[in-house]
Amino acid sequence: MRIQGFATGAYRENAWLVSDGAAAVLVDPGAEPERLLAAVRGAGASLSAILLTHGHLDHLSALPALLAAAPGAAVHVAPGDADWCFTARNALPPYEPVLEPPAGLARDLVEGAEIAAGPATFRVLATPGHSPGSVCLLLEDATLPHPVLFSGDTLFAGSIGRTDFEGGSDAAMAASLRRLAALDPATAVLPGHGPATTIGRERAANPYLAR
Repeated sequence: MRIQGFATGAYRENAWLVSDGAAAVLVDPGAEPERLLAAVRGAGASLSAILLTHGHLDHLSALPALLAAAPGAAVHVAPGDADWCFTARNALPPYEPVLEPPAGLARDLVEGAEIAAGPATFRVLATPGHSPGSVCLLLEDATLPHPVLFSGDTLFAGSIGRTDFEGGSDAAMAASLRRLAALDPATAVLPGHGPATTIGRERAANPYLAR
């Protein structure tokens, strides 16, 4: 299994491609859909699914072009963000248009769910705070040397996601961070923005995890 990251768009949002040479999953495809589709083709794979750690437009604006090219790909999001992320409440004028909800949108990224998508199975950790439906996706696979956490905008290297957007919560974020701090220190953290890190590194140096 191979994991590739792509910093996309004006917000340099990290889209992550998980593939095994046959099937592929994209996590948080924020922008530059042609670049992401080229990466899927370069991996020799077909796009099976798209997983959204949360509903902000900088993490999902590539959806229409991706689904036009791969109409069979399922889109998964948490119910707490599905309720607003395809409405005017998610507008970022004049930067990104509000999107129509994809046909067959799966609102199944709920606490404890095991999502079998393409080459992998992801375990959903509900981590509200940045948004009401923010989740992290934990990937544990025998082909990987350590667990991998797709942390969206909950946890960054040395920092955390903002809580001052609509639906954000300092208290919920603090609880989510305590939960992440309890994960295996070797867990690789692949965030929605910025460089990759590990849980151990963040426990030692990130002031928000040390609180």
